[in-house]
Amino acid sequence: MHSLLLAISFLTIAPVYGNRIANDREFANSLYYYPLVGFIIGMILFAVSRLTELLGPGIAAEAMIILAWVMVTGALHLDGLMDSADGLFSGRDRERKLEIMKDSRVGAMGAITLVVVILLKLAFLDNLLITDKAWVLLVAPAVGRFMMVYAICRYPYARSGGGLGAAFGGEAGLPKLAGAALLLLAGSWLAQAWTALTAVIITIGLGALIAAWIARQLEGVTGDSFGALCECCETIFIITAVFLVHG
Repeated sequence: MHSLLLAISFLTIAPVYGNRIANDREFANSLYYYPLVGFIIGMILFAVSRLTELLGPGIAAEAMIILAWVMVTGALHLDGLMDSADGLFSGRDRERKLEIMKDSRVGAMGAITLVVVILLKLAFLDNLLITDKAWVLLVAPAVGRFMMVYAICRYPYARSGGGLGAAFGGEAGLPKLAGAALLLLAGSWLAQAWTALTAVIITIGLGALIAAWIARQLEGVTGDSFGALCECCETIFIITAVFLVHG
């Protein structure tokens, strides 16, 4: 239970873990529950989508869903997306990219990437009926957080001085990745059987390519790149789901 509460506190604004200080092993054990936290976020988003049905046709309902998404997560992953975009698309060497990503100021590439991701989520969610939107909203945050586990377990930490992304130490490994994968696949199957599983598998494949590209650029991964990967994979999943539903 402590591991689940730590995962919820780390990935959302809910301070359910309290003021306790977690060590590397506790952080690593919380990785098992990242997809479950994603499903919890998805349930919140679906509840918001049902409440906003009263707004009628148009993108107002989807805008409220995106707003709730940002609020529940404290915009943590969007911040990582912007910082990563500024660094990775800067055309500089590895060390300079890491410095740019550490800078709290947002550059042009970060702002552009933020707008593009939000617009893509907004537009493709608007192309779904409420029945399909239910499982898409449920699974999208879960697959995004699973890809964070993938990157944490698959690649070394890029910064020598430590940081938020280094909190997992050397405790993250294949068992955590396998446990998170089983939870994601089981939840996706229950959500929409083969359609959801197909979208998940496609998203994981594309997400793995993005993670590999980031790791080549930085010779590892950072806390910001975890957030960027999460946001990218959430968006890829929504787009893939729309094509599968309408294909």
